[in-house]
Amino acid sequence: MTVSAEEVAATFGLGAVRSAAPVPGGLSNDLWRVETHTGAYAVKVMRTSVDAPDFRANVEAAYAVERAAFDAGVPCPEPVPVGDRCLADVGGELVRVHRWVDGRSAVSAERLEDAGALAARIHGVADHVEAPLDDEPWDAAGWAGLAEHPDLPTDLASRLRRHAGDLAALEAATAAPGLHVAVTGTHGDLDPKNTLVVDDTLLALDWDAAGPRSVAREAVAVGLDWSTDPAGFARVLASYAASGGSVPAEAWVFGGWVAATGGWLVHNASTRVDTPLGVAETTLALDRLLRLRASLPELVAVLADTG
Repeated sequence: MTVSAEEVAATFGLGAVRSAAPVPGGLSNDLWRVETHTGAYAVKVMRTSVDAPDFRANVEAAYAVERAAFDAGVPCPEPVPVGDRCLADVGGELVRVHRWVDGRSAVSAERLEDAGALAARIHGVADHVEAPLDDEPWDAAGWAGLAEHPDLPTDLASRLRRHAGDLAALEAATAAPGLHVAVTGTHGDLDPKNTLVVDDTLLALDWDAAGPRSVAREAVAVGLDWSTDPAGFARVLASYAASGGSVPAEAWVFGGWVAATGGWLVHNASTRVDTPLGVAETTLALDRLLRLRASLPELVAVLADTG
C-alpha cells in the first residue's frame, strides 16, 4: 500500500492494525484488506480519474446513494465514513473504507433472477423523477478515429475501422436525446464483478458510479451484463418485473448500456491499449457491442413478453 495502514486506520477510526494485505483483481483502483481489533475492512485507494476537478464531488454524491441504499436494507457492505463524507486524504492519496464481507464471486448463470430482483430493490429506495436523456451518439467517423492510436494492434485497428458504421448505427438506434424518462439514484454499474454472494444473498459492491440513472436503462443494462443470450436476458427482466420494476419494449432503453460499454471501449482504446489488459478490454467491449447490434430486435421483443 502506498499509504500506511496505520494512517488509514487512524483517519477512519478503525482501531489498532493487526494486518494489511493487498486484494488482487481490481481493474481501476487498489484494494487492501486491513484487520484491526474492531474487525476487518476493505480499504480502497482511488486511482482512476482522481485528478479530475469533479472527482471528489462525484464520489461523495455516489456515496449518498450508497448510504441511502444501505440504510434502506439493500444488501451491500457497510460504508465507513469520515464525518459525513466517504473520501479522506491519507498521505497524499484519496482513500475510502467499507466493512469487509466474506463471500464468493457470483456465477452469473446461477444468479439471473437475483440480479433482477436486486436491481428492482435498489430502484425502490429513492423517489423517481422525470428527466431528459442527454445522449450524444458518435458518427462512424468518430468510431473509426479510435483505430488511429499508434499502439493499437493492427488486427484490432482493422476491426474498429470495419465496424465503425455498425457502432454508429447501434448508437443511433438506441439514442433518444431529450426524451423524458423516469430517473432515480441507483448503483450505475451492477454487473457480476460488482457483486458478491454472502450466505446465498447477492450483495451490491463498488457504488462509485452511483448516481441518477434512467430506471429502465439500468434494468436493461443489468439484463445484458448478467446474461449471454436472450433466454437469460428474459429471466433477469422477468425477475425485475416480478419485483415491481417496469421496462418499456423500446430500443432507447438499451442506450445506457451502449453508452457505458462504448465509453469503456473508448477509455481502453485511448489510454491503455499498450497493455495486454487494455487490448483485452477493448476487444471484449467491441465484441459485446456487435452482439447487441445483431440481437437488438430480438431483445426488444423479449421486453414485450416480460413486461
